[in-house]
Amino acid sequence: MDFRRCKILDFTSHSITALAFSHASVTPDNYAPRTLRLAVGRANGDIEIWNPRSSWVHELTLKGGRNRSIEGLAWIQSGNDLRLFSIGGSTVLTEWDLQSGLPLDHCDCNAGIVWSIAPSPDGTKIAAGCDDGSVVIIDVAGGRGVMLPLRILQRQKSRVLSIAWRGNTQVIGGCADGRIRVWTAVAADETGRPNGVAATKDGVVGRIIGTMRVDKAQGEETLVWSVLTLGNGKTIVSGDSTGSVKFWDATHLSLLQTFKVHEADVLCLASNEAGESVFSAGVDRKIVRYAIVDNKLRRWANMSSRLLHAQDIRALASYESKASNYLISGGVEQSIVINSIDNFIDGVFRKIPVSPQRHSVHSVGGRRLIALHSDNQVKIYTLEKFNTLAEANSEAKNRRLVASLTLNNDENITHAVLSADAKYLAVATNAQTKLFLLLPSQQGTTFKVKKIAAPALAEQGCSVLHFDPSGKHLVLVSPENEIFIHTVGQQDKLRELPYPAKPTEAKSELKQALPYLDNINHLAFSDDGKYFVVSTIVGSVVTYDWPKQSIYWILPRISSTPSVVKFCPDNDSLIIVTTQMKILQFSLSEQALSDWSRRNSGFLPPEFNNLVDKCSGIYIDDDAPERAWMWGASWLANFDMSADIPVFRIPKRKRNGLSVE
Repeated sequence: MDFRRCKILDFTSHSITALAFSHASVTPDNYAPRTLRLAVGRANGDIEIWNPRSSWVHELTLKGGRNRSIEGLAWIQSGNDLRLFSIGGSTVLTEWDLQSGLPLDHCDCNAGIVWSIAPSPDGTKIAAGCDDGSVVIIDVAGGRGVMLPLRILQRQKSRVLSIAWRGNTQVIGGCADGRIRVWTAVAADETGRPNGVAATKDGVVGRIIGTMRVDKAQGEETLVWSVLTLGNGKTIVSGDSTGSVKFWDATHLSLLQTFKVHEADVLCLASNEAGESVFSAGVDRKIVRYAIVDNKLRRWANMSSRLLHAQDIRALASYESKASNYLISGGVEQSIVINSIDNFIDGVFRKIPVSPQRHSVHSVGGRRLIALHSDNQVKIYTLEKFNTLAEANSEAKNRRLVASLTLNNDENITHAVLSADAKYLAVATNAQTKLFLLLPSQQGTTFKVKKIAAPALAEQGCSVLHFDPSGKHLVLVSPENEIFIHTVGQQDKLRELPYPAKPTEAKSELKQALPYLDNINHLAFSDDGKYFVVSTIVGSVVTYDWPKQSIYWILPRISSTPSVVKFCPDNDSLIIVTTQMKILQFSLSEQALSDWSRRNSGFLPPEFNNLVDKCSGIYIDDDAPERAWMWGASWLANFDMSADIPVFRIPKRKRNGLSVE
């Protein structure tokens, strides 16, 4: 089989604008909780949820929309519940429903555009810095979906570009006039003991009790892009548009030290849990580490710097626990960069590839068509047949755009698929699903896209789509995780496919905190249309008898998330590759692991097991059904499913009296 690399798709990811870990760092004696997640906000309004386990797994994307951007993220832990909040170029604070991927509620701050947010250490309030100079305190202690404006702090004239809490009673704001202001946000009797923070000077809640001023740029005001309070509450750190990083005495509101090591704006700051190391980054692409060298005099030093990004760095996030510590950075370059706090200068870093782990491409091999969706647009390309290697490597000859479609609604596309005969195109958002007919032009070089009226789909949002092999039925998974079937060309209501009922006992702590783990992430059909398979993020796999549309077999639960689900050409064998780089093959007729999987799944080559980029797809050629080609963002592998993997065992040594043979 010949493989040719074809640069045909103009897929573009989006800048990273915000990062936030779901939990605060823990002491070195404690391991990270199983519910630890990283939220990544992007410039197109999408929010990605990443699991650090299994070498960073992309579990979920909360879809944004046109002209939306995520400018700030915050997690709140309410008991066992994890709640995610965001802001993005508007006057509202949004809480997200992690199960459906839809906004759960909005809270309008009524103070202009919200520039910055920060959760209080006790997890009961969120401070929002606004365009009119106000800081709005929002009470979120009431549980999911409850956001109550508590008070608006004393207004000043400049935008509050960055914000942080000092204990549970004071708020630090970096403003657009080159000043850092300190507000009394909450009275001591509202939070109990003020968490090590001294009582306010005047005892009046909501007043500005102190102001610090940074250096002024030539002819213009300095913008304080980032502020940070260290763990002991005694030190404030700021980064501004002059490239300066300043350390302040939080008790006396006086300047301790200034570092001018950046050549342009400092956009973000982070620190370790003990408050002994601080990291700064910004427009000049450098990440700089500062460390305290004299605790008594509180003196800091510029220890080192690393150039890990090719463009501006917009966000930093840090997390520490036993056996793991992370310094995460992201920006205009679009890649998530993972570094170590403890081994910042010498440690190995990793750039997660821009290409998504769940790719946005759907192909129809028999028609040589590829559909790519991004934001609110779908493009369909045809692959030309190559006669020479030079033609294969020529971008002008190896691809041709045959159809393009832009949705007129604001929501970003969640999924788009072609039918097996390339006659139909289905496109879904979280609000609605649309069906289109592809009509070849007279010359046969392009397609005319015609919308098909389907009232049942007009108000049905969807997260995953798939046509059956006949192309007559479209399977949809709703944001609420329900499976529906739509018959193409009919105006009937959607039919719901039975799904195993969830157990009635109380949810585990993991699923209560992260309810999306039960969400369906993959659909697959056998080529003969006999079987239909559904898998979930948590590792549940259910097979259906498709003609009867009834449950055929519930597979044993898999220990990690399925990253790819694929039927073999024999229409009986099912291959599942997990995020832990395990390959499992099941025989549906026998309802058990296949003979090959029983002999080989535990002995996969270490070169495959140690891959950090997850499997993105599987291809099996009908002419060589025993060979499975698997690929990820940076690798390609081939397995012969008809032969056992060679295993080299060291022979046991035999003892003969006092000697060893």
